[in-house]
Amino acid sequence: MNDLEFRRALKIDVTVVNVWIEQGWLIPESHDGEREFHDDDVARARLIMDLTRDMGVNEAGIDLIMELVDQIHGLRGTLRGMLGAMEQQDDDVRRRLRQKLDAVAIRG
Repeated sequence: MNDLEFRRALKIDVTVVNVWIEQGWLIPESHDGEREFHDDDVARARLIMDLTRDMGVNEAGIDLIMELVDQIHGLRGTLRGMLGAMEQQDDDVRRRLRQKLDAVAIRG
């Protein structure tokens, strides 16, 4: 969606979007000089709105929260990759890996 559609969907001003982009909380794609937003940008913007408006989180808190959200997202991608690689192994290797993972989960 373009900039205007994004702002209308969220009912926010262009100044707000610009600040969020300057802060690095949103990183829209750019095509031919126009910003393009996706569903994950809308989800991030709604989270930012909830945190700032409803919960009173300040900019430093938003920075930290968004960094943690990004780390979690990255870890989930890494885990998906590891699970995919594990499923490509033979049965004996998968069985041993599951045993190791179960042992780690019990200790954790």
